[in-house]
Amino acid sequence: MQFIDLCILLGCDYCESIRGIGPKRAIELMRQYRCIEKIIANVDTKKYTVPTNWPYQQARTLFKEPEIDDASKIDLVWSTPDEEALVEYMCKEKGFFEERVRNGCKKLLKAKQTSTQGRLDSFFKVLPSSNTPKRPADAKKDVGKKKAKGSGGSFRRGK
Repeated sequence: MQFIDLCILLGCDYCESIRGIGPKRAIELMRQYRCIEKIIANVDTKKYTVPTNWPYQQARTLFKEPEIDDASKIDLVWSTPDEEALVEYMCKEKGFFEERVRNGCKKLLKAKQTSTQGRLDSFFKVLPSSNTPKRPADAKKDVGKKKAKGSGGSFRRGK
């Protein structure tokens, strides 16, 4: 439960976090008080703003008992996105900008028309392994000489 409370303190999708508490302070508070209820009871409310009617308990419940469907009862079918239905839902119900949703639909259509998913190794250039040093041995010696010969410039080390 402490890990879940720490996640809630750090900020999660289910509720806002306590203003002013970052990762370092959240860990300190969890080590000291062990749960959100004790943190709220002991935190300096002048320094840290606990949200009014903070639904951390509901968030905790969602972490412990997530609302999931039986995967065997779900039949996923990849079809062309219904752009108008997406715009209706995302813009009118959820407040997204229409242009962004329509551009997202275009990207989905374009991705659907391309070939199969690329392999992960296609993103990286595989280089042959070599045991040779990055710099020739002579270059390393020259670097040391240059440092020793340096005039010191305008910055000098104090004694």
